[in-house]
Formats: sequence, structure tokens, C-alpha cells
Amino acid sequence: MRSAEPTNAPELECDIANPIDHPYPFELAGTTSESVPPARGVKLSVVAKDKDKLRGFLARLLGWSSDRSVRRALQSIKLAVACRVHLALHGPGDLVPIALALHRRILGVHRPFIVCDPRRKNISASVRSPANYQTGIAALGAAGGGALCVRSRRLPHDFSALADRLRRRNDVLLVVCADKRDDARSLLVRPEPISVPPLTARTNDLPRIVDEYAADASAELGVLRAGLTDDDRDWVLKHAVSSLEEIEKTTLRLIALRTSRSVSDAAERLGMAQVSLLRWIGRRRLPRPTAHDLDLARVGSPRVSTTTSSDGRARAR
Repeated sequence: MRSAEPTNAPELECDIANPIDHPYPFELAGTTSESVPPARGVKLSVVAKDKDKLRGFLARLLGWSSDRSVRRALQSIKLAVACRVHLALHGPGDLVPIALALHRRILGVHRPFIVCDPRRKNISASVRSPANYQTGIAALGAAGGGALCVRSRRLPHDFSALADRLRRRNDVLLVVCADKRDDARSLLVRPEPISVPPLTARTNDLPRIVDEYAADASAELGVLRAGLTDDDRDWVLKHAVSSLEEIEKTTLRLIALRTSRSVSDAAERLGMAQVSLLRWIGRRRLPRPTAHDLDLARVGSPRVSTTTSSDGRARAR
């Protein structure tokens, strides 16, 4: 797998002189600024045009009323990208999809995102999952200029060697995903982890979360005048809010189905096999299409042109 080409996007500056809630910048264990040589590959930079978009997504993850948590999460991200420390995520469930979503918004969709999980097979990136390597050294070789993600309870057997090499490079962002069982671990002390609350504690936020993921899906698919119908939105809120990943996936697929000429067209736009999309539909009782949906299906939904990212999904240009 090749490393993606660098972007010319501006960096988010790491405000070391006045850090938020951090008395000093933190490095990977055993390193100092002087001991880390220049990057061997692509220097990490934040692709966001400004902090507002990233701040908005963090508010979606953490809660719109949790401004302090959002500010502290921004600081952890800035330290991780600009100062070469690891970025820790903490919360219930599988956090790798959230790590991937943050990666896309921090480094960009064309930078590599590599998971290192020794319990999973070596696989290439697909619409269903990011690329995975069973060993740390192999994962690091594929992650240059991007992010390397590990689960704290599934570290590779060569993690010591991986950590040693990471200390000598600053072109790979290390993301550590941890759950409640890891509360006492040193990886969750400094820099402060991004603690993602369960959706069961954010029931009042769910309609807005669904709406924001629907807006993201419309932009990703290049749809100019479509979103979730009222029936679709109600259905998502009732049947598909167990996780942020489920909300994202469901809104994307529903909008693709509502704005495509056929299921095969929708599957192609989603970058997945038609049989897989049919199976997904078959396991659910989706809302009936409206007359507007049928009109769109007959004439084709107006779209903007799209391009394909490194993870196989269509992106609006």
C-alpha cells in the first residue's frame, strides 16, 4: 500500500506557549524534542481550513453543551499532530471507526489510515473497514504520512519495536483506542484522551446528530437537493442509533438509495457490492419510498462530480 501524496493544507498550530489544560507539551515516552530527527516521510499537517469544522465534528462526538471537552480535545489533537505525541480515544464500543472519522478530518481522506490488530487478518482498505496489519512494523511501513491505530488491549507482539521506531519518526500519528477497562493505564493520563460518551446519555442530541451525518452523506455523494426524508429520519432515530458508526452508515446508504436510479447504481456510488447492499436492505424494514423518491429514481438525482478516496468511498469534488 502506498503512502498518499502530501497536501498543501495549512497546519493547525500547536500553541505550546499557552496550552489549554496542559502545563507542558508531551512527547512519546522516552523522547524529547531534541532526540527526534526530522521526519523521514511526509510531514503531518491538519487538512482543515480552520478549527471551526473540526470543532463542530468534535461537538458532534462529545456533545454541543460540552465546550470544555471540545476545547481539550482540540488541544490533544494539536499536540498529537504538531508535537508528535500519541492521540488517545476512550469510550464504550469499538472506537476505530471514530478514529478513522477523525483521521479524515484531521489529515485528510487521501492519507493512509492503518489499523494494527494481531487478531485480524492482513487486509486492504475497503468500504467496510480500514486496512489492517497484524504486526506493528508492517503497519508502520504502510502508515507513512498518515495514522497508525492500535487497540490498547490488542497490541501487536512487536509493539516494543514499533514504539522504538515511532520515537524516531514524526510522519506517523499514533492513535490509541481504549475502553473503560483501561482507565488506570498510563496511555490515558497525558495527553488527555478524547472521551466519547455513550449515545444512551445523549438522547436529546440524537436528532441533530442524525441531521449532521445526513448533511455529510449528501455532500459525500454529491447530492445537491436531497437529504433524509421525514420518514427516513424517524426510522433512523428509531432503529439505527446504537452507535455513531451505525448512524453514519445508515444515513449514507439511505440517501444513496433515495437518490439513485437503481440499487446497483447506489451500490456503485457507495463503493460496495450490489449483493452486500441488497443483504443490508433485506435485513431491515426500510420506510417506503415517497413520490419524490420515485421521481428522483426516474430522472436521476442532480449531483456534483465525485472522486474516489483511498478508502474506496466516493467524495464530492
